[in-house]
Amino acid sequence: MIKLIATDLDGTLLDSDGGLSDEIYDIIRQLKSMGIMFAAASGRQLASIKKRFVPVDRDVIYVAENGGYVTYRDEEIFTDPMDRRVVDEIIDSADEVEGAKLFLCGKKYSYTDRADLAEFMRLPIFGYEIKLVDSLKNVDDDIFKVGLFDTADPRESSLKVMLPKFENRVHLTLSGYNSLDFLKLDVNKGVALKHIMDRFGIGREETAAFGDNFNDIEMFEQVKYSFAMSNADEQVRNRAKYVIGSNDENSVVNTLKRIIKEIG
Repeated sequence: MIKLIATDLDGTLLDSDGGLSDEIYDIIRQLKSMGIMFAAASGRQLASIKKRFVPVDRDVIYVAENGGYVTYRDEEIFTDPMDRRVVDEIIDSADEVEGAKLFLCGKKYSYTDRADLAEFMRLPIFGYEIKLVDSLKNVDDDIFKVGLFDTADPRESSLKVMLPKFENRVHLTLSGYNSLDFLKLDVNKGVALKHIMDRFGIGREETAAFGDNFNDIEMFEQVKYSFAMSNADEQVRNRAKYVIGSNDENSVVNTLKRIIKEIG
């Protein structure tokens, strides 16, 4: 019996245009009636994720900032901000990456010193609550994640610059839109999911997870039933127990329907 289902958003539950099927709301309600909890696990900020689930807000566990900030209803289940000295060092080192654009993800808002990036992240496809600041080093907030938007695949650009400096000091992971994300060393979606499972007494064999990117692999490792999208990188697909269709085929929703039918 599955008791918890977690899914990534971009490239997984959302289509390539950032659209979300309205069917998901009834599915989440059905899951709740069957005693199955639903978690939205994303590299996005909390406010951005919550905007997608307004009709079922009280029935969703939110795993934000790649696992750095987890909430359910009015409870903070897990929160683990970064050392600000390390954040400042990342800010300085990013100057070595040509064309890099940085943003900080805090509890209150996200922050950037680039007007074009702030405008981009406010678009409906993202829906970020983001503030334009003069200096990232002067932000007064707990910082859960530093995001670096690269002009190329980070594996061929920013990762080569940043990995030698921060390997074994922070958790580096690739997420959507050519983003290289920096988190506290022991923070990822898998760790966050384990906190949720412990909080609600749910075992590995009672949990399923869906994802498409490298930041979903740790989540796959925590569950018995792991589903990678067909649009995922081959290395990601190889880490999942099952491979389903693409995000543009509404494959998560269709798989959840089958799970509900089989359990029901």
